[in-house]
Formats: sequence, structure tokens, C-alpha cells
Amino acid sequence: MNTQSNQPNGSTKDDTKAGQYLTFILNGQTYGIPIGKIREIDRVGEITPVPQTPIYVAGVMNLRGKVIPVIDLRLKFGFEDTPHTRQTCIIVIEGLSGEFGAIVDGVSGVMGFLSTQIEPAPSLGSDSRLGFITGMAKTDNSENVVILVNILEVFNKDPALPENKNEAA
Repeated sequence: MNTQSNQPNGSTKDDTKAGQYLTFILNGQTYGIPIGKIREIDRVGEITPVPQTPIYVAGVMNLRGKVIPVIDLRLKFGFEDTPHTRQTCIIVIEGLSGEFGAIVDGVSGVMGFLSTQIEPAPSLGSDSRLGFITGMAKTDNSENVVILVNILEVFNKDPALPENKNEAA
């Protein structure tokens, strides 16, 4: 069985191909990130706020002696801020120039998707802010859809994270 995703536009980006995805919840919706980008999952601990940063930047945290930026994906995606619960956690993601943490409402688990389960992201107008959505994965056991995201693209051209300091435009 072919596990490569053949996108209509010819794209074979790693973020849209079949494979294993860490799924997480934000505002009641399930999202997926390719498992290869994930370093670890931690409980929300001590986060030090940093002045003059965008509202979605929660601050920085000490991760085994290394200070990394932490963002709140709920706020970055434009959802209402809510108090953290026992399920709220930080996904530590390996970026191009270091690690960063992303606060999510909860982690669902790891799901594998075949190329036949992944469809390209629908056209949602000309809003370039939605370019981080790489596909829509249909789950086997329900009619739910998992929104697949390129987590690094979420912050493309955003100076708040180290990802964008060395990237070419």
C-alpha cells in the first residue's frame, strides 16, 4: 500500500503525507502535528512572562537548564483564553533553530493516517493566515476531521519565536 500523499498541487511536503501524528485538542477541535516534530509533552509548570511580547506568548520556561519560549496556541489561533485544567499541557516542539513549547487544552494521543484518509486543506478564501493548515484527516471510527497543521508555519514570519530569525523569506 502506498503511504505517500499525492496532493493535487503536486506537493509532497512532510506535513501532509501519511504517517503518525500527535493529536491535541484546542477549543473542542482535534488537530494533528507530525510526530517527528515533537520532543516531549510536559505539564504546564512555571512560565516566566516576558514584557512587550505578543498576547499569545505565555513567556519562557526552564526545560532541564535550557530556557525556551512558550506560546499559547489557543490565543494564537484566536480562541478565547480559558483557565488551565488538569488536561492542559505543553507540547515541546523541535524547530529549525531550537525548541519551543506550545500550550494546548489536552493531548489526545498518536494517530496514524493513510494517504487515503488525508485530503488537502479546503480553500477558505484568500486569507494567507490559514496557510499553516496542511490537510484534513478523516478518522476511521467517526465522521470527525482532524485538522493537520504545520506547526512551524503557524509562526512563519512571526518575530516572537526563534524559528523566524534565520529563515529565508
